Amino acid sequence: MEIKAKDKETGRKLKYTLLSSELNYNREYVAYFGLAPGETQRIMINSTKLAKTLFMDSRIDNEETKRTVYKVENFSICSFLNNRQISKLFSFLYQEFVGNSTVFKCPIQPGIYYLRNRIGTHMVPAFHPSGTFCLTVRMKRELKRPITIELIWRYKVVRT
Repeated sequence: MEIKAKDKETGRKLKYTLLSSELNYNREYVAYFGLAPGETQRIMINSTKLAKTLFMDSRIDNEETKRTVYKVENFSICSFLNNRQISKLFSFLYQEFVGNSTVFKCPIQPGIYYLRNRIGTHMVPAFHPSGTFCLTVRMKRELKRPITIELIWRYKVVRT
């Protein structure tokens, strides 16, 4: 998937290319985490157990320099769902990936949930450096427990 955008301040063009994506899940809690059947723009999560708490680790690594450029650990998803003003960044991303298609609130009940599987031109900031990056998002039900779901996106940013 290739997306082109223009930096409003510099007039430079930016090109974002999704190189690969990987979706992993723990079968103890999730029966399925992947593309919705017959679709390429929606991800389906079939959660099988009640989640009273949920934490997220998120990081972006520059694959060329092997440096981490962004990292958040143990972000409380339930606190965020109860008050999305906790983080403007995550509130924006929540709206982009979840939108009105699914209602998440804690405790998260077993069931089928949908996320959007796309990157809009406005989602990658204009100040994002050029290079090849890996975005990893891991959700876990407890701080010290294994992951419940994991999303890995490799992408490339080119400035022209």
